[in-house]
Amino acid sequence: MRWLHTSDWHLGRGFHGHSLRSEQEQMLETVCAAVTEHQVDVLLIAGDIYDRALPPEWAVAALEEALQRITEGGTQVIITPGNHDSAARLGFGRGLMRGSGVHIRSALSEAWTPVEVTESDGGQTLVYGIPYLEPQLFAPSLGLDGGHHTGVTAEVIRRIWEDVERRRVGGSEPTVVLMAHLFAAAGAASDSERNIGVDAAAGDRPEHHEESIGGLAVVPLELFEGFDYVALGHLHGRQRLSETVRYSGSPLRLSFSETRQAKGAWLWDSGSVEPAQPLDWSIGRPLAQLELPLEELLAPETVELHRESYLQIKLTDPIRPARAFQRLQEVYPYMASFSHTGRHDAPHRTYSAKVERARTDTEVVEGFLEHVRGGRGASAEEAQLIAEGLQAVRP
Repeated sequence: MRWLHTSDWHLGRGFHGHSLRSEQEQMLETVCAAVTEHQVDVLLIAGDIYDRALPPEWAVAALEEALQRITEGGTQVIITPGNHDSAARLGFGRGLMRGSGVHIRSALSEAWTPVEVTESDGGQTLVYGIPYLEPQLFAPSLGLDGGHHTGVTAEVIRRIWEDVERRRVGGSEPTVVLMAHLFAAAGAASDSERNIGVDAAAGDRPEHHEESIGGLAVVPLELFEGFDYVALGHLHGRQRLSETVRYSGSPLRLSFSETRQAKGAWLWDSGSVEPAQPLDWSIGRPLAQLELPLEELLAPETVELHRESYLQIKLTDPIRPARAFQRLQEVYPYMASFSHTGRHDAPHRTYSAKVERARTDTEVVEGFLEHVRGGRGASAEEAQLIAEGLQAVRP
């Protein structure tokens, strides 16, 4: 039986003020096409289907259409909510949808009640979907005194294995799959993930430890031993933590820290000795990070190469050129981030120092201009306007 592991669709999300609707519609089309092309039997979506608890109407309609297309082809879909989703809203109608092949595990009690999938050879696969569990909210329901991600996850997994044992009748050995939305040890972070107790910068790979709540928020891989496949969501880079524990990552790049991340999904054949194989997807506009002086950024060859990309631009001119932002915006319509990183070598760099040294009101204003414009002082015309303005307001 063939499985497609995805997560972190974040339907309804934007990118630095730009709408991602067209990219996300392309993403849903890509998932539907992959299900058909690879003859997928079960699609796993491990959390953060939406980007917020109240998604836009188009996102809800687009998800419904995609799920309908997928299930009409005979593929089953199993969904768990992530920390961006509203579990209650996402789970609405799950009893009705079960009959159409869409299984949503959105309640705590459903975490140790599997979706039972019968394989073509008659074997059975048990899929346990753990919804995102905020420790402080769910620890009491699990009989735990303190709340942290490791403790909550460990208790849920203990109950899952109890359920598996009850189902091992007559010596049968089912395939057991786990879905969860959490921060697992040694997973690499991105800038676009909402903090769920782990203070990790982009690229960090925090380990589990018991010295702090942050360390306990990182779930150790040992908890996932024994499962045939663990489909994780939350981290946005596709990554393999062990032979059976994997993050699919987000299909789209959602921050500039993901510029060089592998994007796509995992394709896994249960019952096969072969490990899960990556599917590579390139969806939406490319991302680029440019750190150059203005002259090079406006060069025709640079503009031609990056005009259609979402750009993070860091201007390196020692003194910020006039109208730099506006001139770049004219040639790069998808510029998403702009900053001036240049440094000018004047002996007094701070505005407070300029104020201390100023001998006239005009020098105070000109010092402010020089400060906010990265070292570029007032032009002769501007100096004349400043002088006239000050003269006009003097008693």
